[in-house]
Amino acid sequence: MIISDIIFVNFGGMMIKNQLKLIVLKKLDDNNLSGYDLIKEIYNSTGSWKPSFGSMYPLLKDLHKNKLVTVKVVNRRKVYSITASGRKTLKEALAASQNIIETMAKEFKMMENICSTYERKHLDIIIHRIHTNKAMFDGVTDEMDQFQRTLMMLFTHGKFKSKEQDIKNILNDAISKLKKL
Repeated sequence: MIISDIIFVNFGGMMIKNQLKLIVLKKLDDNNLSGYDLIKEIYNSTGSWKPSFGSMYPLLKDLHKNKLVTVKVVNRRKVYSITASGRKTLKEALAASQNIIETMAKEFKMMENICSTYERKHLDIIIHRIHTNKAMFDGVTDEMDQFQRTLMMLFTHGKFKSKEQDIKNILNDAISKLKKL
């Protein structure tokens, strides 16, 4: 298993599965847990997201197959523990995700240059939340990545300045739609 398979910033179609791998490794780094206990722990820590048994147990089997966790039967329950390899993978994934979060924060800061004062206030709030609550964008990281790449492409191809008004209009439209949610 390679690092890009488990870090939450892997913006492929399997976003939730990849996020779940990282969360499970993190939870097992804190305690040895059964699959059922992992599901309860994740639900308790998020307050809303409860992984299904159909996603948890195949994931645990895959993590075991890749030697990132071990399994031991205790009182007829399978209890999972993170391995040294799992800890190393977790550490690398967390470092990689931190780098991506810092990059996203810098690029949001860049957006201040094309937004009005009112919009800048909201961008500052988003940037602050990225730093204080990294899981905030879990459900929309694919879209955030596409947004970031598109802006960077415009910037690197010299089209950013010539399209500044179009970009402002798109952002203002997006802000208006988000406020209606």
